[in-house]
Amino acid sequence: MILRINGEMIDFTPENEATLGEVLGSLESECERSCQTITNIKIDGNIIPAEHLDEVFSRKPESVQSIELETINGDHIRTLLAESGATLLAFIPRLEQIPVELQTGKDMEVMESINAFSLELQNLYRLLPLMPLTGIQYEEVLFEDRPIHECPNLLSPLLEDLLSALKENDTIMIGDISEYELAPRISRLGETLSQLRQK
Repeated sequence: MILRINGEMIDFTPENEATLGEVLGSLESECERSCQTITNIKIDGNIIPAEHLDEVFSRKPESVQSIELETINGDHIRTLLAESGATLLAFIPRLEQIPVELQTGKDMEVMESINAFSLELQNLYRLLPLMPLTGIQYEEVLFEDRPIHECPNLLSPLLEDLLSALKENDTIMIGDISEYELAPRISRLGETLSQLRQK
């Protein structure tokens, strides 16, 4: 079996692993020991989407000719978290403009801003579980006096209220949430994440 990690050929022979899932589990454990995590898996040249992992995991190692893995390390994760913070900070003016845009009939711009903002938050939420690989523990980074990994619990109710106000076309509530509740919190979150580069 040919094994490549980040394009580099690795000398690897399965020992007691009966399934590909066990092989990949062993490789993930090795990656974690070196503060890395697997982000992409190719089997015999085919990228394996998350929804097909179970069927791949049950295969026998000898049924596979090659495994190619892509990983990221703690430094890269730290950079991605800091970049996410900078991106969130860039959304502050857009969030603060929502009331004005609603008053001037720019509903599409509002929806585009909220959609782009939501996508960036989802990106952050995917990165947060990887934070321990950076060597920084959740408790070391606080947001609203809580460990950073709890930020989805703090922001989700606001987003739900915002979406509810959008459905009801309650422009006053939309403006209040975006400008006075969401923007200040996102500003603090963005600043906190941006500082991770220096930690």
